[in-house]
Amino acid sequence: MTRYQNSGEVYSALYVDFDNIYTRLYELDLNLARTFAANPQRWMRWLEGHALRMIYGDGVRRRILKRCCYLNPIRYHEFRPYFIRSAFQVVDCPPLTNYGKTSADIHLVMDCMDALAHPTRFDEFIILSGDADFTPLLLRIQEHARRSLVLSVGYTSPAYAAACSWRIREDWFVSQALEESREESERDEREPRTEARADERRPRAVAGLPATAGTGAEEQSLHITLPAYKRVRLVEAVRQLAAESGVAVPLPSIAQILQQEHEATPDWFGAGSLRALLGVLDISPLVFAPAGRGYIVDPDRHERPDGDEQRDDFRLKYPELYEFALKAHRLTDLPLLSPEQYKSLFGILAGEIAENGFSRTTTARNVEDRCEDEGVPADGAQIAFILEALIRGGANPAAEPAPDAARLAGTLVADAVELCKLSQLDIGPRERKLLMQWFRAGNAA
Repeated sequence: MTRYQNSGEVYSALYVDFDNIYTRLYELDLNLARTFAANPQRWMRWLEGHALRMIYGDGVRRRILKRCCYLNPIRYHEFRPYFIRSAFQVVDCPPLTNYGKTSADIHLVMDCMDALAHPTRFDEFIILSGDADFTPLLLRIQEHARRSLVLSVGYTSPAYAAACSWRIREDWFVSQALEESREESERDEREPRTEARADERRPRAVAGLPATAGTGAEEQSLHITLPAYKRVRLVEAVRQLAAESGVAVPLPSIAQILQQEHEATPDWFGAGSLRALLGVLDISPLVFAPAGRGYIVDPDRHERPDGDEQRDDFRLKYPELYEFALKAHRLTDLPLLSPEQYKSLFGILAGEIAENGFSRTTTARNVEDRCEDEGVPADGAQIAFILEALIRGGANPAAEPAPDAARLAGTLVADAVELCKLSQLDIGPRERKLLMQWFRAGNAA
């Protein structure tokens, strides 16, 4: 078991007993269960960085090369597309008895046994299930000198817990991988929204925190008690976490390391919060992203997490539409803009084509510039996606006369229907009406 020490990578295989985890999370909190089922990419990112330093030491990254999800398609078919979208091999396990028993457990065991003999030597087997029937499997994995990481929700058999190499703590998974990823649909509305907080949410040059961070006046106002050597170690720890992670690092993960390994005090050395503490440390070039509970991002390596105040406004104004739009966005990549933003975007696009004709690259660039001038939050990639969708949907932007905004919106509705169908998202009369409302097409304009 020394290969990962030489390569700096841990090769992992992930197996998800969907029915087991979903039903147990459902007993705790319906929203937790739906977050797990509808957003596997989020908790996958968390798993990729979970406990690496504690298990393997410094400078190691986890690569999850095999992803399998075992799911009852009769009961949970609505969640199947999300796992397909997240590069899982979804194994349909319908009920085989009158009592609802499926074949998920035997499929999972056979796949694990095959992986033990796979030409790629998997160092880890990550099993998301609390089913104690897998205890012999864990023992067999151990006999092959591989590690097993297990997540179980609720009661866990002592024998099952003892057989695994590392048990993923349920409370960590819930608080760090699930609860922090609810910002699109469950932002805490009890939190007061003052002008200062709205301003604070915008990314800043250093850690996304107040521009005065790091100054003597700021530290004095926060009553920071932090020796120089401790400051250096904290900065190094944060930078190392960001360097080791292939994705943005959530603040709860940073908090865990600083508390366990650097004796961070409950009041964060007088700063009051981890976010405030990072504001007085020079952790550049890292920046802060305000999604969920917050992330530290390396702009050169990490994709900035989703989440902003405009999405909050969309969700609050159109709750039913937002829920559908978020689902369609996750499965098809349709830009998650509000109806008002789409209306503005189609107006800008129609005006640009009418004035300057259509050229895919030039039009996209000019529309992006106009959107920036008019405050429409559509970037180049989103505009290119919409142009491609319009052409695919049957619109000919180069035709005479140039299409107007209503024609563009209607065409996008038609293509969006096909995209949703390809992604196994059910589209009926209600969903078509929501698409028209979303893109401000037809009577919904």
